[in-house]
Amino acid sequence: MSGDTRRWVVDSMEEGIAAVSDEAGRILHVPGWILPSATREGDVLAVERTPDGEGACGLRITLDHAATDEALRLSREQVQRRLPHDPGGNIVL
Repeated sequence: MSGDTRRWVVDSMEEGIAAVSDEAGRILHVPGWILPSATREGDVLAVERTPDGEGACGLRITLDHAATDEALRLSREQVQRRLPHDPGGNIVL
């Protein structure tokens, strides 16, 4: 069964390297080839560590579509809350 499951959010993907943030806010750089082929920036990934009992372990990385949809919904709400208060125009320093 599961040894440990974590959540990563894909911040960016450049030149075959994905920058993902973990639950503690740390940025990890992982090779893009270990991620599901449909992975895009903004996706939430479920990362399951599976020990084999002999000192080794594997990772199972899957797209968490429900968590991605929820994160995008929260982000849209946050942007909408800011828009009515933004008068627009240039910033004066």
